Amino acid sequence: MAHRGPIMGGVSVLVVTAAFAMLEFGSSRATLAYRMAGIALVIILLVGAWLLAGFVRRHGDEIGEARFDTRNKDEREG
Repeated sequence: MAHRGPIMGGVSVLVVTAAFAMLEFGSSRATLAYRMAGIALVIILLVGAWLLAGFVRRHGDEIGEARFDTRNKDEREG
């Protein structure tokens, strides 16, 4: 199984972004509409982080550099 630390970094980026969004949308100068948009954004970010973590847990060993066999058909069979 591949080391997933670098891959799981995307999850932490989403969580940190959600945390900073909560700070911004929770400020005293925020209007109700601004706060509602902020809550929606935070929910989307956290659900996205949860879905990404689940995907990486299931497919972490498949994520990586794509490699293609570019040899001609007769070179592959021989």
